[in-house]
Amino acid sequence: MRSSLSCTFCRKSKIKCVNTGSPPCQKCQKSEIPGCVLTRPRQVASKGSRRRGQVRRRNEDAKDDHEEQTRLQPASSDQGRNRSHLTPESSSGEVDISQVDGHLGSLPTSVILKSLNVFTNKFPELGILHLPTLMQAFQSECSQETKVLLGVTLLVTRTQLSLLNPAWAMSLLPSKHYEYYIRQSLSELILQPPDIQVVQALLMMALYEWGCRDFDKAWVYCGIAIRIMQSIQSRRTAPYPLDPDISPGTAKDTVAPGIENRTIWACFIMDRMISSGTYNPPMLPMSEMEKLKVSRPLSTVEFAFGTNVSLYPGHTGHNLTWSERLPSGLLDITQCYEILVSGFDIWAQVMTFIFNDGRRAPGMCAPENCPWVPGSPWSRTKAQLERWRAGQHDRLHYPSNSVAIHMTLGYGESFTYINLLYYLSTLMLHREYFPFIPTAESGPRGPVDQPLLEAEAPVGWWESSALELFSAAEHIARLLHEASECGAHLMTPFVGFCAFSASYMNLYIYRFPRMNLGRSPQAEQLMNFCLSYLEEFRHVWKLGEAWVSTLKHASLLYERASADRGRYLGKSRQDFDHLHQSIHEFRVVDRSNQHIQEIEGAEGASPGVTYTQPAQRVAPNSELDNISAPLTHLLTEVSTYSHEQGAWSQWWPTLEDIDLALMSG
Repeated sequence: MRSSLSCTFCRKSKIKCVNTGSPPCQKCQKSEIPGCVLTRPRQVASKGSRRRGQVRRRNEDAKDDHEEQTRLQPASSDQGRNRSHLTPESSSGEVDISQVDGHLGSLPTSVILKSLNVFTNKFPELGILHLPTLMQAFQSECSQETKVLLGVTLLVTRTQLSLLNPAWAMSLLPSKHYEYYIRQSLSELILQPPDIQVVQALLMMALYEWGCRDFDKAWVYCGIAIRIMQSIQSRRTAPYPLDPDISPGTAKDTVAPGIENRTIWACFIMDRMISSGTYNPPMLPMSEMEKLKVSRPLSTVEFAFGTNVSLYPGHTGHNLTWSERLPSGLLDITQCYEILVSGFDIWAQVMTFIFNDGRRAPGMCAPENCPWVPGSPWSRTKAQLERWRAGQHDRLHYPSNSVAIHMTLGYGESFTYINLLYYLSTLMLHREYFPFIPTAESGPRGPVDQPLLEAEAPVGWWESSALELFSAAEHIARLLHEASECGAHLMTPFVGFCAFSASYMNLYIYRFPRMNLGRSPQAEQLMNFCLSYLEEFRHVWKLGEAWVSTLKHASLLYERASADRGRYLGKSRQDFDHLHQSIHEFRVVDRSNQHIQEIEGAEGASPGVTYTQPAQRVAPNSELDNISAPLTHLLTEVSTYSHEQGAWSQWWPTLEDIDLALMSG
């Protein structure tokens, strides 16, 4: 065994570490690898202790998915000696701000560019980083605002690096160091004069907090970003600005106005995303964008190269998705950000309709408000969605065009995102009127529980609606699968919600194929595509855990209902109120105990089923022997794609878990 001093990088790379006895070694110095620490090899643990250590590490990883790559950091065997000089963490466990600040200021240019590129590609909803401008800022003064923006970029992209696993990620710090540094720095910078980089950092942190299920923090970060951006924008448009000193030379700068344009529209998108699926009202309505005289979002080319077009006196209008700059009048892939902006505005309307009780809202079942009636709330939203789709070039439409084609152009992720947004909105609209728990013999039809629609649908309307609904779920599943195969894998919270919604609907139609007249023969495979995605997603973002739990309980319910038509006879979604609520939530809450109680409670009230003590098994012995069969069967294909073969078995609750939940209720 080699006993000489060597650094972590050389040891992991299995190369000789040439050094003088003190850091840095020749390799780290030549390659500009920061954090070189010379240590001696640690003693090899026994098999038993190594196994216990592996179990302990897996448990720790399950508690915090955002520290997945702490193994990349240099480790010292000198317990406590000169620790403050080895890692940016004090003996009390708190992160050393100055150490992180120095790390951000000394990162190699190649690492910065690669991390910025990952963020730009993998988070299309925040297409706000202008790489040449940022690199110029890094290479010149590198202000505190610039370092914070770099830090939050590394924090968010680090969630993706566990999947990409690039070699350059070894030079990064653990997530908790960036997170602590950013929180402390932003608490000071938000009260300083308005700065565009601070707004961008706040928007990224809002996205990060949402993925970590810290919804209140996400809401606050987004709100602060909007207020600062409104302040910046108002200085441009006010006839008598309070701050007349607005960056000399800005009028001649063709890039800075474009960055501000993209950033305020990013505020608009994040406001829509975070308020949708909650009962919080949006802060930045379209009328406010009109008041601030914000022009349309710039195209990718205009944003990259700058434009001489005046951005501030523009008028957004109601035809934001229509362009007169192309001969066809249609938006192409280079205008993907403009498409996303108007698409998220429509998606927010869809979610508002659903979270305001949808068809169960007062008067919504009246004949004039039925979904097939022109001018009804549902019909108006659906028409707006289709106009948005029609305003895009037909090359942007999936499945007639593939992800692979747009990957060759460098727009694979944007193409995927646009189509996911369209199909998710379609799915959510149509699903609102379908029965929550049909029978195995049910064909396409409207709601079966109160309040019922007060008019009859035209002939064939429900069949057409079912085709649109389940086709949307199919397209989402295939999009995610194709994007993954092409290397255009997206792991943002919104895309996770798309996978969750499509997985649920494919589960639904797999168990009740008559609801789409047998037109979904591949529903099980499509569901597995989505579940495979969610298996990766939940290890990247904590947001995915409750979605997995909801799907688990929905699978249990539908497996039982499809196997025994009388088991839940007469039951409706009112009997499964918490499960129904969880299926619609982008701001997801783990309601596992309530789900179990509803499923078992509804069954207990059915004829022929009796309960004695909660700890006793309710089902017959034949069912108990196969109670884990539904997911075991459904996820056969998923195990082929999963990196961790044992993960899927942990989805299914044991009978003891169910009994304990019922007793605690």
